[in-house]
Amino acid sequence: MKEIKLATQLNLIFSIVTLLTSLIFIVALNRVFSEFRVSQNELQLSAYLNDVRANITNPPASEYNGYVVVQAQDVVSSHNLDVLDGHYSAVEIADMMLVWPGQTRHVEIDGDDYYFRIDRRIGGASVIVFTSEDYLSVFGNAFSTLMRISFIALVLLGNVIILLWSRITVERIKRLQGEVQLLRRNNYQEPIEIDGNDEITELAKTIEKMRQEIQYAEKSKQEMLQNISHDFKTPIAVIQSYAEAIGDGVSDINEAEVIVKQAEMLNQKVKQLLELNKLEYLKDASEFEDIRIKDILINIVNNQKYRTHIEIETELDDSTYFGVKENFYTAFTNIIDNALRYAKSKIIITLKNKKLTFYNDGEPINDKFIDHVFRPYEKGQNGQFGLGMSIVQKTCAHFNLVLKVENASDGVLFTIEPL
Repeated sequence: MKEIKLATQLNLIFSIVTLLTSLIFIVALNRVFSEFRVSQNELQLSAYLNDVRANITNPPASEYNGYVVVQAQDVVSSHNLDVLDGHYSAVEIADMMLVWPGQTRHVEIDGDDYYFRIDRRIGGASVIVFTSEDYLSVFGNAFSTLMRISFIALVLLGNVIILLWSRITVERIKRLQGEVQLLRRNNYQEPIEIDGNDEITELAKTIEKMRQEIQYAEKSKQEMLQNISHDFKTPIAVIQSYAEAIGDGVSDINEAEVIVKQAEMLNQKVKQLLELNKLEYLKDASEFEDIRIKDILINIVNNQKYRTHIEIETELDDSTYFGVKENFYTAFTNIIDNALRYAKSKIIITLKNKKLTFYNDGEPINDKFIDHVFRPYEKGQNGQFGLGMSIVQKTCAHFNLVLKVENASDGVLFTIEPL
C-alpha cells in the first residue's frame, strides 16, 4: 500500500467497503424480501379473487392469474390454466376443490410453487383463482435490476466523490510538503499557512510552531555564540597583555596573579559551558534516584558561610527530588550565587512539602527582564549575564521541576517544585 498513491488507496478502500457492505445488505434484504414477495403475491391473488367475484359472469383476464368458475360441480368457465404448467385441468381443480379445506391452498410440484384462493358459495357459482411464481419472478427481477443499478450508482458516485475529495486533500498535503521542503532553503523565514479547520490544518499549525521554535533556537544560538566570544575575549586579552608585559620585562612577575585570576575566571566559564552541554545528553533515567535536598542545601550554605557577610537563613524539611545529586548541587549553587550577587543583607531558603524557595532582599527585577532571566547570556539590569540561570532552568526542566521567579515584598523569590 505504501507504493500506491493516497487517492488510489482511498478509492480502493471505499470500493471494497462498499462492496462488502452491499453484499451483506443484499443477502439480508433478500431474505426479508422473499417473505415480502410471497405476501405480495398472495395479496395480488386475493385482489384478483375480488375482481372475479365482482364480475363472475365475465371475469377479468390476468397475465399472472387464472380462474375456474364451478356451478353444481360443473366447470362453467376457466381462464389461463397455463399458469399451472399443465399440472391441473379445470375439471381436476373443480373436483379437488371439494376436498380442500379452508379458503387458501399452497402446492409445491417439482420445486415450483402454486397458490390457490377459493370462494365457496352455497347454491351459487364457486370461484377458484390461482397463480404461480411468474408474478414473483417479474417482481423479483425488477427489484434485482433496481438493486444492481442502485449498487453500481452508489459505487460510481462514491468513487467520484472520494476522487474529488482525495484530490483536494492530496493537493493540500503536497502544498504542505512543498512548504516544509522550502524551510531550510529560506532559513525558516517564510511562515507556513494552510487554510481549513481539519487535521491537515492542525498539522500545518504544529509545523509552523516548530518553525518558529527552530528560528528562535537558531537566533538564540547565534546570540549565545556572540556572547560567549565576547565573554571569553576580555580575560584572554588580559592574560595575553600581562603575559607579554612580563615577558618584555615591563611588568613585575608578581602581577602574574592577575593572569591566574583571569585563568580561573575562564575555567569557571568553561565548566558552565560543559555543564550546560551535559544536560543535553542526560537522558538515562536509570541514573536517577531520590535525593534528600536538605543535605545538598546545607552543604552549599556551609561552603558560603565564611565567604560573605550576607546572612543565610534556612528552614528545610526532608523532601526529596528524583534526579541526579551532582546536577541539583550545581543548580542550587547557581541560584544562591545569583542571590548573593544581589542581596542586601539576607537570603532565606525554605523547603516544605517539596516546594523549595530562595528569597533575597535585593532590588526587584525590572519587568522587562523578569521573563528573560533564564536565557543564556541574557543581560540583566545591572549588566550581569552568563549561563548560570540557564543551567538552573534546564536542570529543573530535565527532572520535571517547575522553576519560576517573581518579585516579592522587598526582594526577589525563586520557586522550584515538582510538576
